[in-house]
Amino acid sequence: MLTPEIIDLARAARKTGLLARLGDKDSAGLGAIGALRCDGPEAAAFLQGQLTNEVSALQPGEGNLSARVTQKGNLAFVFSLHVLPLTGAGIVMLVERAQIPALKEDLDKFLFAEDAQLTDVSDWYDCVALQGPLALVVLNAVFGAAGKGETFDKLPPQSVRALERGAPMGSLAVARSLTGDPGFILLFPVGDGAETIAKLQGEAKQRGLVLPEGAARDGVLELLRVEAGGVRMGVDAEPGARVLPETGLERQVVSYSKGCYLGQEVIARIRTYGSVPLALRGLVIELAKKDASEAEKLQALDEIPAPGEGLLLEEGRKVGEWASRTYAPSLEAPVAYAYLGRDHRTPGLKLKLRGKSGPLAARVVLLPFYGASDAKERARFLHDRAIRTFAEHRDEEAARLLEEALRLDPSFADAYESLGVILGRASRFHEAIDIFKRLEEVAPNEPMVHTNLSLFYMKLGDKEKAEDEKAKATVKQFGAILERNEIDARLAEERAKRVEDARRKRAMFEEVLEIDAVDPVALFGLGNALSTLEEWGAAAETYAKAQAAQPDNSAVYLARGKALEMLERNAEALAVYEAGVAMASKKGDLMPLREMENRALLLKTGKTSG
Repeated sequence: MLTPEIIDLARAARKTGLLARLGDKDSAGLGAIGALRCDGPEAAAFLQGQLTNEVSALQPGEGNLSARVTQKGNLAFVFSLHVLPLTGAGIVMLVERAQIPALKEDLDKFLFAEDAQLTDVSDWYDCVALQGPLALVVLNAVFGAAGKGETFDKLPPQSVRALERGAPMGSLAVARSLTGDPGFILLFPVGDGAETIAKLQGEAKQRGLVLPEGAARDGVLELLRVEAGGVRMGVDAEPGARVLPETGLERQVVSYSKGCYLGQEVIARIRTYGSVPLALRGLVIELAKKDASEAEKLQALDEIPAPGEGLLLEEGRKVGEWASRTYAPSLEAPVAYAYLGRDHRTPGLKLKLRGKSGPLAARVVLLPFYGASDAKERARFLHDRAIRTFAEHRDEEAARLLEEALRLDPSFADAYESLGVILGRASRFHEAIDIFKRLEEVAPNEPMVHTNLSLFYMKLGDKEKAEDEKAKATVKQFGAILERNEIDARLAEERAKRVEDARRKRAMFEEVLEIDAVDPVALFGLGNALSTLEEWGAAAETYAKAQAAQPDNSAVYLARGKALEMLERNAEALAVYEAGVAMASKKGDLMPLREMENRALLLKTGKTSG
């Protein structure tokens, strides 16, 4: 059950981190991770033909996220896979413990002549999750050897490394995030790791990490999982019931360049020829009462139908199915997963839904709700959220978010600048000056720092200091001009090469269009060439023709919108982006979708603030 105490623990875990023991047989979800091992000379070759992601090409110490699908491409299991650090030492799959018997049985059915064996080794290890912004600090403090330069700082995601200092022989560190923040799963041989785990707990407690146990641990991990967009089998997808692309996991767990595997043809066909009828999205529940308390927001969660039930519009029409739900501290709102149909999954779309006892308002978003994977990305996430908040005239909240971003990344120049501007706007000139002085340490050659300082000193009536800062800005601007001249010379050379190539391509595509005036590939290529040549009017017109010829090409909408922006035809650009977001959402083209969504937001913000 989700309680205020669990939410508070989750908030604290987002700021510092958490340390929790995993693997309990009587727990579920992330609190019950186990291990299935595959050994033998042909272990990698066997798994290569059975799983969705690459296995044979992985070197000792490498890993990835992977999945097992049925012959029809339906998702059955999802897990992380890790090749143990020593050559020939075997492959370990980390998966929810309750699913291991079924996964082992499923794979064993296809194990015929290969020299490989599957073993449930969950009872071989004491499993510990170390997650959050300070996870790496704790890991290095306990197991790193700073004097020798041995740290875990550059351990790639899903890779695995032996713990050789201060840990029992056979201990492993797996770089796997369970919460959206950087994280590790640590495996210690059963019976040998008690002293090491106690040392870890002491270091984590000293650093301010959360150490939840039992039901609190399971509740916190589940909340953080949903915030981070993690898909849980049995809750978000019944094994074998949903084609994998419906879940959005194919970008994480599928290799499209590897050879054949069970279910590959179906997944490849979906990717090539169309989108799925239902796709997993996030819903942010919006309460009519704008100043609703946290308790009232928690009550709203009780209005959401159970996972697997039909998602109904207010008038009763079914448009999808419900899945996981929680309260997201990062958004300060109740949230849910939902599988939505093509016409109802466009990000930003407002839906009026039927709850258990009344209407339920929700806004569609792309998953994850919380997307940071390390301190710098978390800081960028907070900065972007602060800018949106500032655009909504919530200056104090924006300043708080920027301060949190700077605690995570003290070198984040954009956050200093944004915070200084917000403080100056609030006439908190002394604080703004302090922020820009700190920015000067981070960006010592930036003239803008002194320009702002001059303005703030003038506001305080200190004309002498204002003139001094103005003079510093002038000096740095002159130095920047000299440096910029050198850079401009190099850029000019590269620009000339691009222009020459664009002219060649324009001539080529124009010849094609003389034969077929509505060839979508030639129209798009010509539009790109015209954009490179900065002939924005002709580019916008050509992209419009390309869009008419191929209305399901998301990249055309994005390119056309950019051309219209260059012409300052922002209202037209916004309309194109909104149409493109709807199209990309239906097709599942997430990269152009995200960029168009961001550009549309900036255009709307500009209109609002202007």
